[in-house]
Amino acid sequence: MVIFAQQYLQIMKKLIVASFILIASTSLSAQSLSVYEMDTVVEVNSSSAADYGFYIKIENVSSETIDVYARRAHNVPDCAFDSAYFCWDYCYGSAVDSSIGYITFDAGDQKSDFSGHVYSPNTSSSCTDSTRYVFWDAKNISDSVSVWVTISAGPTMETVELHVNQDVVYPNPANNYVMVEVVDYTDMLLYNSLGALVKNISLVPGQNTIRLDELSNGFYMYSIDGSSFKRLVVSH
Repeated sequence: MVIFAQQYLQIMKKLIVASFILIASTSLSAQSLSVYEMDTVVEVNSSSAADYGFYIKIENVSSETIDVYARRAHNVPDCAFDSAYFCWDYCYGSAVDSSIGYITFDAGDQKSDFSGHVYSPNTSSSCTDSTRYVFWDAKNISDSVSVWVTISAGPTMETVELHVNQDVVYPNPANNYVMVEVVDYTDMLLYNSLGALVKNISLVPGQNTIRLDELSNGFYMYSIDGSSFKRLVVSH
């Protein structure tokens, strides 16, 4: 009887683990939003008060029409900026963190409706702050993409210097390999259509060659920054 009970517990543990993996995979495979391009660094002149803007272009990588909300998830000005506001369906002041309305994305749409804004502190300090924004599907709050933007302040910066994300993955569609160019040491995570992690590659600054010949044809999702996902097509 004791042996039977132990076997039963082992079976139940396996079922629980299998269920957890299935739930996690289902959640990941439902990813609909990706960052198409963005300004990752905003440089401000801290010796004079001014409004500095940055832009994030969001893509609907799913095959369905979705309504997307935006939220400012992290906004703790320390020294590089005094306050912040953002524009999505409407422009919201620093006292409002979540958009009231949404923007509709048809399948494959790429939209540049979002803009974030910060005010320089007028303290002549040299420092760095950051702020984070989250975009999510109105029908599924877990179907989201998170974006960090760095605000760098200095007394001699006279203009805004905007930098588009320089991580490049090509060709796409890919055959037996893909080239990945990054500016820092980081990791690339590659998931199949079921949400299973199929590759975890350590990347070095510059050009990296990733072999794909062992993968089946189909759609994959990859992440380099750990928060946003983009689609990669493998076709041998």
